Amino acid sequence: MKFNFQSNKIATVFPFAILLIFLRIDLIFLNTLPTGGDMGAHIVPTKFFVEELFYNFKISGWSNDWFAGYPAYYFYFPLPPSIVAILNLILPFNISFKIMVLIALVLLVISIEKLINFKIGTLSYIGFAGGLLYLLTESFTIFGGNLASSLAGQYSFTYSLAFANLSIYYIRNNLIKYSVIKGSVLLGLSLLSHIIPFLIYAPIFLIYFLSSKSINLEKLIGLLIFLFLTLRFSISLFLNLEFTTNMTYSPYTKIKDLIKPDILPFAIAIFSYGIFTAGRNLKNIFLSTEMYLIFVSTLLFFYGPEGALWNGRLVPFLNLGLIILFFKIFEEKMDLLIEKIKQKYLFILFYLICSSFFIFNYVQKWQDRYEITVYFIAFIILLSFIITIYKPKYVLGITLIALVLSSVNFLPHWLNWNFTGYDQKDDWSDITNLYSGLNQLEPGRIMWEPNSDLNKYGTPMVLMTIPMFTNHESIEGLYFDSSITTPFHFVTVSGVAESPSNPVGGLSYINGDFDRGVRYMKELGVDYFISYTDSITEKAIMSDELENLFQSSPFTVFKIYSDKVQVVDTELVNFSQPELFERISNSIFRQEKTDSFFNLAMKEFKLDNKKRIIEGIDAEESQIQNRLSNKKSEIKNVRITNNKITFETEHPNELHIVKVSYFPNWKIENGSGPYRLSPSFMGVIPNSNEVSMTFENTSLEKSLNIVSLIIFLLTVYLLVFRIKKYAK
Repeated sequence: MKFNFQSNKIATVFPFAILLIFLRIDLIFLNTLPTGGDMGAHIVPTKFFVEELFYNFKISGWSNDWFAGYPAYYFYFPLPPSIVAILNLILPFNISFKIMVLIALVLLVISIEKLINFKIGTLSYIGFAGGLLYLLTESFTIFGGNLASSLAGQYSFTYSLAFANLSIYYIRNNLIKYSVIKGSVLLGLSLLSHIIPFLIYAPIFLIYFLSSKSINLEKLIGLLIFLFLTLRFSISLFLNLEFTTNMTYSPYTKIKDLIKPDILPFAIAIFSYGIFTAGRNLKNIFLSTEMYLIFVSTLLFFYGPEGALWNGRLVPFLNLGLIILFFKIFEEKMDLLIEKIKQKYLFILFYLICSSFFIFNYVQKWQDRYEITVYFIAFIILLSFIITIYKPKYVLGITLIALVLSSVNFLPHWLNWNFTGYDQKDDWSDITNLYSGLNQLEPGRIMWEPNSDLNKYGTPMVLMTIPMFTNHESIEGLYFDSSITTPFHFVTVSGVAESPSNPVGGLSYINGDFDRGVRYMKELGVDYFISYTDSITEKAIMSDELENLFQSSPFTVFKIYSDKVQVVDTELVNFSQPELFERISNSIFRQEKTDSFFNLAMKEFKLDNKKRIIEGIDAEESQIQNRLSNKKSEIKNVRITNNKITFETEHPNELHIVKVSYFPNWKIENGSGPYRLSPSFMGVIPNSNEVSMTFENTSLEKSLNIVSLIIFLLTVYLLVFRIKKYAK
């Protein structure tokens, strides 16, 4: 009996079952802490967001976990950790985090299938194969969008891209009720997930939005919902860009850097098709979303201004445009071909032979390591082939899915490595023993020696989890560009590491100068140093500035005596702050200025801060320094938490340096400041012996919260009372 595919929706389940099994859903529900690349460090701020922010009805705040403090989720995106927080209400954090990542991957495949298929209520196996192909691309591992990048920690980018795709699908599909509203919501979610896909998609979304035939009220509601979702986050991010670190990644310049080998055949096929058809019937293609992605990504890759957008980030958009365009043309031509062929069983036989070959190749490649997973996938492909055997188009889609799976070279290993988690790594006991020893010490700020060999514990960034497992802070963290202390840390650690990573471009590092590195650690308020290699351990033991506390093989822990708060007794150099527009422009386009605060601060940092650069202090207050003498700083009872800093001083009305990264949300209760004080900290002039500083919303942020609430109430009114009027 023939199978009626349209009436039996069970066939829709098969592609998703294949995807979920490939993505190791069995490991997703294993209660282990995920690791691998940046993902193994993302767990720290995500845990902070869940416990300190989300459950307190906040989307941003301050964390002391990394980089002498940094503004948490001002420059990174709140939607993915919000999903973890919601899931964490009923599931363990470890599982919630992995489910969040899984949702991003599945959602991306769905969104690509929607843009290829563009039909309501149907699933295109060919479109699904296109989405799977994009996800499993292995030619890049960090740019974003594909599975490899997501496993490296770029899952926020994946979410943003998926939501952006879906926003285009809805805004263009007038047959869907309230399509403009749904598209606007999805575009807002894209921005709350990552800014780069949003910026790429926003122009074409705006064109579709303005040209939509939906009623103006629906457009107004869509705009209001978008503003409600994004206003508070986006304006705070935009206006605070000057307090981020420019990573100065070197831009790519060659065509081979843009068009990767695995996408090249699709580019050639599309180009050949255009020549073969002599441009006939290509008008709709040239006006399509996929052509927009191809054009914009190519244009910006080669001619975009150097700035905050690294042009390597444009590769995923070119790949996506080419894949969508290829599979749309392919599906259209196969539909025409299948209609003309009467002996369809020959096609089905051909597909069966091809599928068998592809799945056999996949099984042979992976059965030794992932036997159960591989056989399950082979069984589902066979079953779906049997059920859809009378539908050549769906059988073709299954064949393409098998082809994509057979082409994978390393992703199953990465999935297994990440989702088995830290807990199941062979040497994880080394880390737990170290953390047990650290928990016996007074809380403090820790700098540790980086080394690629640490990857055996799950990721080279494993010690970034110090704040998660101990009562200490790690001076090195993941969100490099979120703290203005980042460059000073990496210059410092380059002197106390055998193999420093030196990730921030354009800096003059001090590789191998251990004594200098120790001086810089004292300047950064570091309390403990952890060595890893024998050579650095020997240097640390010989240093007069370090006290050997204990060894937890292969690590050795040392004490450094430094202050978190000091009276400033050096000469001040007043830095005049540029106008707001210039500061924002410099931050976006990363225009280097020789007299920037950062460049002056780094120069003085290299000279052991014989002078201090200060920003924001007026002329009268700056004269206070003339009254200072070289007396010993008497600071007691220093306490630094995520929202408050307190200490006692014997020197009121004098300038103090508080060694916490500067950010304008910090306020002193009885005194002046905080001022931005080199290298990257806060300067305050207290008016009393007892000093208290708090991290709080700025006046603008409070206003934005109120405006967002008003927008929300107006949106509810329009949805409930006005949209019904037009529905009658």
